[in-house]
Amino acid sequence: MKKKIIIGIFCIFALALSFTSVYTHKPSKKKQKLAKKTQEPYLTVAGFSLMSDGLGRHAVELIDALDKDIDIGFASSREFLIFDGVPAKVKRILKQKRPIAKVVFYVDWLGEEGLSYKTTLVSPKNSTSIRIAYSMFEASAIPPEWVVALNNYFDAVAVPDKFLIDVYRSCGVTIPIFEVPLGLNLDNYYNAPLKNTKNSPMVFANFSTATPRKNQLRLIQAFHAAFGNSKKVQLKLNSRAGDLPSIQAMENEIHRLGATNIDFTLRTLDNDLYLKAFQEIDCYVSLSSGEGFSIQPREAMALGVPVIVTDNTGQSTICDSKFGRAVPSLNPIPAFYPTFGRYYGSFYDCTIKDAAEALTDVYQNYENYLQQAAAARIWVKQSSSYDQLTPLYLGLVRPKKVVLGNINKVTPDCLFMDSAELCTKFHQLTGAIFENQQTIPSKESAYEEK
Repeated sequence: MKKKIIIGIFCIFALALSFTSVYTHKPSKKKQKLAKKTQEPYLTVAGFSLMSDGLGRHAVELIDALDKDIDIGFASSREFLIFDGVPAKVKRILKQKRPIAKVVFYVDWLGEEGLSYKTTLVSPKNSTSIRIAYSMFEASAIPPEWVVALNNYFDAVAVPDKFLIDVYRSCGVTIPIFEVPLGLNLDNYYNAPLKNTKNSPMVFANFSTATPRKNQLRLIQAFHAAFGNSKKVQLKLNSRAGDLPSIQAMENEIHRLGATNIDFTLRTLDNDLYLKAFQEIDCYVSLSSGEGFSIQPREAMALGVPVIVTDNTGQSTICDSKFGRAVPSLNPIPAFYPTFGRYYGSFYDCTIKDAAEALTDVYQNYENYLQQAAAARIWVKQSSSYDQLTPLYLGLVRPKKVVLGNINKVTPDCLFMDSAELCTKFHQLTGAIFENQQTIPSKESAYEEK
């Protein structure tokens, strides 16, 4: 009898173990993927993918950089996505349809009439979500519609350069404004050989889109004023696109001057050819009258190629680094935006004389500028690489601690702000520690609204 009881208990125990193993069995990878699609991520990046555009590239590279640290979903702010050059891992995230997270990072223009953000943000800001816009503009004023959009639909805005803090604030933006530089994945540039010799003839270049703001017409005039038709120098201009009046004006000016050492082409280059184009030049020149990001000079500097840049808007940061030859840019001109068909504030132009002097200076003292190549590469890497900036972006979207004070500043360990409402949201929705104090952290390693 005892033997039967023992056998019975053993069978029951074995049966229980079998049920436990069934119900605790790890789901298949397919089921895990299906479950993840229905789960709300921690962060939704709302934007678009276009690797040839600063904001479109930023959305893609930001997802790539943050994905290993937080669960990220994506919501498209545009009707179509372009996957050329998008890493396979990011492409999968872009294609997934997941619920919108409580924390949203919006990376796109606010659109004509300020409407594109409503594609993903259906209602004004509320107590159940945190919305941060990553925004930039090239002029001294932003569209009034953007001010309305930011103040009513977003809790904070991050800008890539300090000059934009004053621009946005002076135009009426009342939410916290944080300076967080644009991240750039330039690993192919850092891994390439550093520039160490000069070509013969010496090659100056500009690869911007052909538009009035990029100011190639002024570059053509300044180059000819500095060198005439000298065979010792060459100016290479290439645009992947542009507006027809600008293209025609550039072609007509080259013809009018009878310039034989200026080449202007319209070509779309893949990543390899684009990198090669930079490697084949001696100096990159940007006489732009307004920049929010100023990516191309940084790409040149990452290769050790000396740069000449106008000292205005976003390019002033490069001038402040002392690794670029600055061109005074003090002449305000009305900032016309064809996309909107309106003027917003001012751009800032340089004179032909000042630009020609900069070209001549670099030509005559090229070895001195080339000696800065290694230091210029390091500066770009430290100020623009995701290795350096990922902790700041994490500190913005998933802060460990939020501090209510009188500044708006991002650090890897703490997010300082002057908004009690946003501090409370971060505490309640993300679990961030909330402190109310006036202590201002060190200025050595962070970005601060001034």
